[in-house]
Amino acid sequence: MELQNTVKDALNALYHHPDDAVRMQADRWLQDFQRTLDAWQVADNLLHDATSNLETLIFCSQTLRSKVQRDFEELPSEAFRPLRDSLNTLLKKFHKGPPKVRTQISIAVAALAVYVPAEDWGDGGIVNWLRDEMKSHPEYIPGFLELLTVLPEEVYNYKIAARPERRRQFEKELTSQMEVALSILTACLSMNELKEQVLEAFASWLRLKHGIPGSVLASHPLLHTALSSLNAEFISEASVNVISELIHYSAAGSSGGAAVHMPLIQVIVPQVMSLKAHLKDSSKDEEDVKAIARLFADMGDSYVELIATGSDESMLIVNALLEVASHPEYYIASMTFNFWHSLQVILTKGILIYHLVMRRPLKLSESGGRMLLFHHMSHLYPW
Repeated sequence: MELQNTVKDALNALYHHPDDAVRMQADRWLQDFQRTLDAWQVADNLLHDATSNLETLIFCSQTLRSKVQRDFEELPSEAFRPLRDSLNTLLKKFHKGPPKVRTQISIAVAALAVYVPAEDWGDGGIVNWLRDEMKSHPEYIPGFLELLTVLPEEVYNYKIAARPERRRQFEKELTSQMEVALSILTACLSMNELKEQVLEAFASWLRLKHGIPGSVLASHPLLHTALSSLNAEFISEASVNVISELIHYSAAGSSGGAAVHMPLIQVIVPQVMSLKAHLKDSSKDEEDVKAIARLFADMGDSYVELIATGSDESMLIVNALLEVASHPEYYIASMTFNFWHSLQVILTKGILIYHLVMRRPLKLSESGGRMLLFHHMSHLYPW
């Protein structure tokens, strides 16, 4: 109890004392405290304490998160279950906020899952455990959704001092539970007020090397929810994140490439193309225009090899990218620069290799697509 009061006093000095020297001394003491073994229990106690103020809650949630990430292995093996149960209680306690505290608790639980094998969470690992918790306590779903969002993000969080083989195993565990996670998110779509949060979680899971066929994703309710949100009065940032992730996934070589995911591409591209008119709509919010431009840039970067064939369909994307590139705001126009460079490299490299190998110029039929692209690009970049 005495140490808990010392932490509170140090935080009060850090945030409210008029003397800079006292504030710096308090800051150093608190940083040293976070590295101690006592920090586990003190931070946990203060988070459960109803009298703790916001400053204390934020500091203690950050402390507990960093302890799980960096120092979990200093605890005895039997500490996992009581720690998990305490964090779960805190996640429920803060399910309506403060948001900063809830986020730190969510990350702490996710970090715990990186260390602890799936079997210790029960049948199916943390995702099934989370699904069961959501079914048993639907009133806490917003808090559980944040945990579901940060879970796949922790796969690539190297602040977590887990051993490499355990980290790889954790990624495999999550990938194997991808369908369960998406079914949870699909069920949550029935709560309209959670739609943005559901889509953010969907985007987060799409960043995993999940291997779900494009044909399955093309007809998935989560995708169609994201696409419909693109046509709302104000474009949802979460929906843009989802479509952006799917564009990259559909073209990634590790997932089979564009040819394998053509059903998905055929659903996404027409929907994005239908937004082209908004690029010149002066009544459109600037953030919405930026989001639309980002999607066109993503398509250009991801499908540049398809575009380089010069097909009629690819020219529609090129025309849209030309409109983005001609936008008066530099930060919007510059989104396309990587595409133009990549396209130039592909087109000129193809011609050079043909000359070197065949020792003759390209036939008209072979060069038509490339020349057509150069013709369209010359409207923006005359040479």
